[in-house]
Amino acid sequence: MGYKMKRFSVLLVFAMVIILAVGVIAETNSISPTEGNSTIIQSTAVSGDTAQFVKNVASNRGIPESEITGVRQVDFNNLPSAVNITNIDNTTLALYQVSVNGSNPVYVITASQTAFKKELQNFVGKMLLNLGLSGEITNSSFLMSAAGVQGSYDKGYVMIRDGSITGISTNLENENQLSGQIAQIVIYKNGEPVGFRNTFDLGTAGSMSDYNTVGDGTVNFNKGDIISVRVILPNGASVRDINTLLEISEKE
Repeated sequence: MGYKMKRFSVLLVFAMVIILAVGVIAETNSISPTEGNSTIIQSTAVSGDTAQFVKNVASNRGIPESEITGVRQVDFNNLPSAVNITNIDNTTLALYQVSVNGSNPVYVITASQTAFKKELQNFVGKMLLNLGLSGEITNSSFLMSAAGVQGSYDKGYVMIRDGSITGISTNLENENQLSGQIAQIVIYKNGEPVGFRNTFDLGTAGSMSDYNTVGDGTVNFNKGDIISVRVILPNGASVRDINTLLEISEKE
């Protein structure tokens, strides 16, 4: 078990794949260097991750990144004369002017900076909490944290920021067939169940998995709240090796 965070660099690679897949580049060979430079007045310089993504799109289409001298976002309402675009949803797409050393500029259409940041924000704040119990379990018990400490009504993971629980998944092995009986993996906040859980039908023996998700902002917590997880078993039940993941989304 381990406390894992979806690292920002992994998310950038994921987002880059998306943008490279949809990026469109249009060479404007009909623009003279003077005309190309004049469009800078109608554009805004961009930097950081957005600029790098645009450079990657251009590089993927055959323009060496070493030759790119700048990236600027062009106003859709003031397009260069050589660019003719209609029916573009400028709330999600953007046109970027890529300045190329010794050549006319080229233009890249891809996700807008606003859309990019919004999509990235859906992933950046996500974290995973690992909990579980190894061996045979025959009584209702709180799961152990990644540090090997067993939770309780007042012991567990302490939330650092406000946020919400967005998912729970569990894998376990059922040893006894108990027709009509269920096992539950229940989330507690400050010692109270939050109503979000995994459920298992114990009528069949063997390995079982369950996962559930809810929208961000549905099962909320505040910074300082204690989150713990408990397996609830009926009489006569016997399960083994519980592995549970909680997905949480923290606010900035």
